[in-house]
Amino acid sequence: MAGEFRYIPQDTLTDITNLVNPVLDVVVPFVPYLAVMAFLPGLLRAMLQFKIEASKGSFLTDDNDRKLRSVPLSVGIWGLLFMHMLLFAIPGMSQVFASTEGARAVLEVSVMGLAFFTLFGFLNVLLRFGLDADVRKNLGKLGFLDVAIIATVLLPSLGVALYAWSTIRWASVWTGTVMWQSWVDAFTFNFDHTDFYKEMPVFMKLHMIVGPLACAHFLYSRLLTHLVIPRPSIWRLGWAGTEHGNVGAAEAAALMYGISAEKKGDH
Repeated sequence: MAGEFRYIPQDTLTDITNLVNPVLDVVVPFVPYLAVMAFLPGLLRAMLQFKIEASKGSFLTDDNDRKLRSVPLSVGIWGLLFMHMLLFAIPGMSQVFASTEGARAVLEVSVMGLAFFTLFGFLNVLLRFGLDADVRKNLGKLGFLDVAIIATVLLPSLGVALYAWSTIRWASVWTGTVMWQSWVDAFTFNFDHTDFYKEMPVFMKLHMIVGPLACAHFLYSRLLTHLVIPRPSIWRLGWAGTEHGNVGAAEAAALMYGISAEKKGDH
């Protein structure tokens, strides 16, 4: 197991690794099937939600929408998705980033930044739900499902990803060939290449399993499905045709990143 916890003996970690590895080795080759089965029902539900909101409008008031978007969750989520799809679509991209320290640092800092942005977005939703009665009332009973998905699925999954990212040089164990191969093998029913997975660190395997399944949960949450769609009008940027008119780049960034409350009295 990559890394070592301060208060857990390495022998214990090794025993845990030996215990869970056989299970993970069996599950990893079937992740593409699991991901498709998890995404399809959620995608149909999300499409229905988009259709309803397009005809009836948002289920959130503008004020509550603005509070929940004070940290734009969509920036972190779409950034992480784009980075993963880039590495997935271009074979060998991981090795390119791993070829020099500078390139690796750019990738690591970018992904960690997006991951922390996503983390702050989740925490903002949890805090607004817990501290703001108006937000709880607006979200209704389904709000508890949103909070449960964040607290029990998405935050732990993000924690696994952050820990794995900080302890494993991903490019050395996760190549463009493997990215393609895991899906190609699954849907051509070819399981002759599974030996490579057995050499991967435990947290790498966990990320391969948990990542796609956790992402699917966005589509099962009415609130998260809504928040991952960017809403420039809620951020009140000048180019969105709002009351602020034309604003400079610095002010636009300030408004977008959640400190617009201090700006209200200036306009």
